Amino acid sequence: MSILIRAGCVIDGTGSPAREDVDLLIEGSRIVELAPKGKLNAPQATLIDTAGATVLPGIIDAHVHPCFDPEPGNHISVSDEPMAMQAIRGVSNMRAMLASGITTIRTLGTAYDLDLSLRDAIRQGVIPGPRLVAAGRGISITGGHGFYISMEADGPEQVRKAVRTAIKNGADIIKLFVTGGVMTPCGIPGTPQLDLEEIEAAVLEARKNGLRIASHAEGKQGVNDALVAGVDSIEHGYFTDNDEGLALLIERGTYLVPTIMAYDLIANTSDLGVPADAIKNAKMALKYNTVGFRNALDAGAKIAMGSDAGTAFNDHGRSWRELGFMVDNGMEPMHAIVAATRNGADLLGLGKQLGTLEVGKLADIIVVDGDPLSEIAQIGNVTDVIKDGTIYKRDGVFCPEGC
Repeated sequence: MSILIRAGCVIDGTGSPAREDVDLLIEGSRIVELAPKGKLNAPQATLIDTAGATVLPGIIDAHVHPCFDPEPGNHISVSDEPMAMQAIRGVSNMRAMLASGITTIRTLGTAYDLDLSLRDAIRQGVIPGPRLVAAGRGISITGGHGFYISMEADGPEQVRKAVRTAIKNGADIIKLFVTGGVMTPCGIPGTPQLDLEEIEAAVLEARKNGLRIASHAEGKQGVNDALVAGVDSIEHGYFTDNDEGLALLIERGTYLVPTIMAYDLIANTSDLGVPADAIKNAKMALKYNTVGFRNALDAGAKIAMGSDAGTAFNDHGRSWRELGFMVDNGMEPMHAIVAATRNGADLLGLGKQLGTLEVGKLADIIVVDGDPLSEIAQIGNVTDVIKDGTIYKRDGVFCPEGC
């Protein structure tokens, strides 16, 4: 299948200035040519004319819980919910994400390893959804943050075995819950849980098998331990009054995935259904998270966009809102778009295939109505979605089987 996109405006994901009047030609699953408007001759191609709109790479959300119910408080009880219900919800959530312009996600903790099955079903064309880089279950201490979507492990040997189990089950990445968090009833946000030796055991085992490590780390000690051990990304982060951690983040080129929205929605939205302790935790964490984000941004840290979709009030079909929270906290709109495209692809190890609109790369492309550089919320006005060269949304109409 050939597709010719006649773009009124192109933001290519590299950070270069937007370009006007560009034609993009897609053959099969890849971009094969870019040229000034009218220079390409492809009479047999399906034409998508986007005058007045903006063409961008598909959005990459680097922190998603695909089977969570964002209805306040519901995801805490996932360990009591039937596996089938979680799987059904996951299918629905993946459909919503693709329709909203999210073409690739990294899943970081899912009960029963359901995200591995979602990934495979999407690859096989059984269900529509974004491309998944999947962690399966995470790894936490006994009763630690995220234990209900994790393998509980205490001590380096148990952690090593948990990593090996994740690899055996088909995980693409390893997720560690290094510190306490907001929504788990036991534990305090930022409190160290996995210790340095346990994190190092996980990193060593993952590296032997070519896998990357994502680390939930909110407190100073946990963040610094994770960085010393050599993880690939700090999820949430803590770079307030933590010069040592910030220096390590920059020196090692580790990514920060701040997930500002996850805290803000709990702290500043109606408390209906959210436990009082969680609201208190979120208000405390939000302060450290946003100040730390600004510190990391000012220091030139590598930042990727992750929404933590599935947490309270955090709908999968609107995870693009995280870009607005990043902009509200000091990031330029173009930088935010790069965080959600090129940087996301680099973090996931897919930079040679995805993240920018360049000849030879996979055709993951969205069209948004308006200019997200002047108003970042326009990134949510998605009219067209192409993934792997297949049109899944055309003129605002979602086509699960391809348009």
